[in-house]
Amino acid sequence: MRSSTQRGETVAPGTGTHSAPPGSTSRRPRHRVWLRGFLALIAAIGVLALVLLIQVGRVRDDLEQARSAMERGRDQLLAGDASGATGSFEQGRDLFSSAAARSRSWPLGGVAWIPVAGRTPDVLTAIAEAGEKTAEAATLLSGAVADLPGGLASLAPTRGALPLDPIPHLAEAAGAADGLMSDAVSRIDEAPDSLLIGPVAPARRAAEDELRDLSRDIHAASSLLRGLPGFLGADHPRRYFFGAQNTAELRGTGGLVGAYSILTIDEGRFHFRPFLPINVLPAPRPGEVPPPNDDYAANYDEFRGRERFWSAINVMPDLPSVAHVILDSYEAGTGERLDGVILVDPFALASLLQATGPFELPGHDVRIDAGNVVAFTTNEAYSLLTDPTARKRILGDVARAAFGRFIAQPSADLEDLTTLLETAADRHIQVYSDDPVVQEGLLGTPVAGTLVPAGADDDFMSVVVNSAAGSKVDYYEQRTIRHSVSLHTDGSASETTYLVLRNHAPTSGQPPYVIGPLHPKHAGPILKTLEAGESVALVNIYCGTDCIPGEARMDGAPVEAGTRTDLGVRYVQHYFAIPSGERRAFQVSWDTPDVWDGNSSGGVYRMTLANQVTVRPAEVTIRIDPPVDMHIVSVSDSMRVVDGSAVYEGAPGSRLDLEVAFAPSIPVRFWRNVTRFLSTPVF
Repeated sequence: MRSSTQRGETVAPGTGTHSAPPGSTSRRPRHRVWLRGFLALIAAIGVLALVLLIQVGRVRDDLEQARSAMERGRDQLLAGDASGATGSFEQGRDLFSSAAARSRSWPLGGVAWIPVAGRTPDVLTAIAEAGEKTAEAATLLSGAVADLPGGLASLAPTRGALPLDPIPHLAEAAGAADGLMSDAVSRIDEAPDSLLIGPVAPARRAAEDELRDLSRDIHAASSLLRGLPGFLGADHPRRYFFGAQNTAELRGTGGLVGAYSILTIDEGRFHFRPFLPINVLPAPRPGEVPPPNDDYAANYDEFRGRERFWSAINVMPDLPSVAHVILDSYEAGTGERLDGVILVDPFALASLLQATGPFELPGHDVRIDAGNVVAFTTNEAYSLLTDPTARKRILGDVARAAFGRFIAQPSADLEDLTTLLETAADRHIQVYSDDPVVQEGLLGTPVAGTLVPAGADDDFMSVVVNSAAGSKVDYYEQRTIRHSVSLHTDGSASETTYLVLRNHAPTSGQPPYVIGPLHPKHAGPILKTLEAGESVALVNIYCGTDCIPGEARMDGAPVEAGTRTDLGVRYVQHYFAIPSGERRAFQVSWDTPDVWDGNSSGGVYRMTLANQVTVRPAEVTIRIDPPVDMHIVSVSDSMRVVDGSAVYEGAPGSRLDLEVAFAPSIPVRFWRNVTRFLSTPVF
């Protein structure tokens, strides 16, 4: 028998062998080939993913270490160690450079072939290169400070003057740093914002925000340093209207300017004329002084008759607008053109006295120090002084003494300079200059006193009260602000502000100058009905440029409230009295379109609260709810997550910036990313 079958023969069932038709292949070998190929593909993807994770991890480590080096350098510079700061900034530059090189290497280049993540290497490179330029800018600045004999402390005032010699050297370095920061911002702007691996997109947004803020600050510093010698009278004496604001009688820029002086700065040396009551200045004739803008004329002229022109001049909460009117009105009444306006409040004096120590107020048996200056100048002095002229000048006299002692210190240190800068940053010192270079720099800082602070985030909110009682009862008033934000999936938000004003003023035991009421001959029809201790609040609640105001309520009942615009910012206004011992609650709701950045896969909401300076700090609560089907993934350091909402509770300074990031669950986010990618047109 043959051991094998012949071609064309058939095999009986059960013999264990059979032949396949011509041209066919076996199913089992094809299945095995497909399986081997699939497993090989999975293995290759796994190896590539592992390599990519390692490389991305190295880039991330370089970026994190670079950031730490930059933060360390910042702290060293602020502490006066300019040389150490330069070394830290140089280390940060090297780490950013390393991250940029790693992001361009071949493993990360393979990500470009992955459809939903192909732009990740470009973004990592952009972040690293922008960081490298930022480190170079910081190195330039710290190096310039290190070149100064005393570092930053050499800029502090001593023996009655601010030093001028170090400024040009710093200005040159700041100008070069400004150019580098512009390049850094441009580099991050060019980076794509889609087709990115999970955490890279928020990292790009964070880098862009931080670089823009830093670039704005360095540009402002560059402008200020270029113009500062002229501002300080290096070429010829400069004269400034110096107003003392009393926060016990609130105004838009802070408080009533009850007294003023003319400050002359000549080659860095300060000289104050005697302070005078503001009401000794002549009021211009109607139409003699043009308004600084249409909104000032439309919204605030009604509050300024000739008898109260100067006492109501700063009702608008925007110093540049108010300063124009002050300078033009002062020139109309005196024939003297001034070079700018400086406003200070009692909290600024407290900071100065913290640096210089207490002093005896000339002409009065009173010891003034950092702990009692606010209470004394806003309340206690009015019971002590019976002479009306001295009473109106008291805040100015204390301001003159505090500033004079601070400037005249035989030797100042970095801590004194830091105190002055922090005081100005919290809007207790506000400055306007008619020098366009200086003013450009000021506008990039809180010192400018603008309605909307420099670099304010997408959603803006502010509560501004002007006192209309003609007394100092705002010293006794407590303010509570509760603000809620409900974010919607279409990028919009519904918002509500709930303002409660509690009047704790006494009805006796204080002179009428403090608790009222005004003498009938000085009071209008409404104020003639006020009783002792009663306050009158003109409230503006600002809600941003695009908000759509809705219902307004007073103590829970609907009320008619006016809606107006200041410099493009919309606000709701209401006017009401608060008797002694009572409270009033004013509530405003509005909708805001396009208020957060992102899409259905997640986003970021940012808001800025511009907080009016008050004698008693405002108690603020802000609650932010994410869009439906999303949860909060990160919040600002000052916030916490409560029952799925981001919550801030505290007593902020003059400005509060908040940021909340949110996203759906990971499976939902992945599905939406894929769907969005597949539905995006190629052309």
